[in-house]
Amino acid sequence: MAAISDAQFTFAGVLGYACTIPGTCLCFLVLVAYAAVASSSKARSHLDRVSFRLIIYSLVFNILYGIAFSVTAAQVGPGSLCNFGAFATNFTLTFAVYFTTCIALNLQLVLVHRLNGRKMEKYYVMGTVLLAIVLTVPAYGLDQFGWDEQNSTCWFKNPNDELRLRWLVGTQSFWILLAATIETISSAVVFWWIMRFQMYTRHAPSNNNGENWTKTSTAPLWSGDPATWTAINRAGRYRHIIYRIALYPLVSLIINVITVALDLNQTIHGVETQSDFRLLVLDLILYGLRTFVYAILAIGDPSFINAIREMRGKPVRNAGTVHESQGNLELQTVPHVPVDGDSVSISDSVRKRTIGHVDEGEEDDWEFRRQL
Repeated sequence: MAAISDAQFTFAGVLGYACTIPGTCLCFLVLVAYAAVASSSKARSHLDRVSFRLIIYSLVFNILYGIAFSVTAAQVGPGSLCNFGAFATNFTLTFAVYFTTCIALNLQLVLVHRLNGRKMEKYYVMGTVLLAIVLTVPAYGLDQFGWDEQNSTCWFKNPNDELRLRWLVGTQSFWILLAATIETISSAVVFWWIMRFQMYTRHAPSNNNGENWTKTSTAPLWSGDPATWTAINRAGRYRHIIYRIALYPLVSLIINVITVALDLNQTIHGVETQSDFRLLVLDLILYGLRTFVYAILAIGDPSFINAIREMRGKPVRNAGTVHESQGNLELQTVPHVPVDGDSVSISDSVRKRTIGHVDEGEEDDWEFRRQL
């Protein structure tokens, strides 16, 4: 089996930062586009959403991660820049990973458990900051980051294979897999919740007066209390937004699981053969492409798209018609009494009640969207 040459390791490093630079630049351009759209008073309200702010935080740290990873991948030997670069890469990566995880967690908490996403946002931020500091700063202070002679990269550098593996698992791999697990569970719960909604609407009776109902006479599918009806009705109207938001953690899950597996393989078995080297190259490419993938997802964010449509004067999906059915329902439930002289007053009363109901519903709807 042919040995791995220094030129190959150099090529792997160049490929790593070459894959990172385009995504880092694209993340920056997306943030510039976000800022430009946010400058419009008409469009700004569409950007006021918890998951949108979380993706902004993630993009910022993806940019910092891209810079740190590019500089680190360009190193060809030990040094202070290599040490700090490995620390900065892990530090910013933790932020990027867990802000994305919080998107999946927020969807579950808001939709399924009916918690207020805006109130939970500060806990997402504080938890992510605390976790990033605890996982990376002590390791940097104990001089665990630097040039890894075994893989010829700036990473965990402890010369003892067992200790290096412990540091990798304890400060990175376990926590990234934990993030992937949270993303998997939260996304699965949300999708199952939406599927139950679809079953609900398929078998629900024509009226939505909040009474309990069953798919069959003996198998209740959903408790039809008014609060539940409101929650699932909104979720139904915003299915496309919910599905689109869920793409962030799903993509993160795929990337994180693969990179963790490759990292552990390299730490345990080393890079001794050409097959090991190819896995190293794949690992570096995935780390590098992370920023590009998130930038592509961020370009198509539903809040961003709706804000642009608002700026261009085009109708925004789900805006202005979200409570049409409720308004019609109230019109149908008010009796039409053909009394002379009172027809106008009855009509005006119905109109005022309907408009007030729709206005109140639209305010609640905006609040719901802001929590997603």
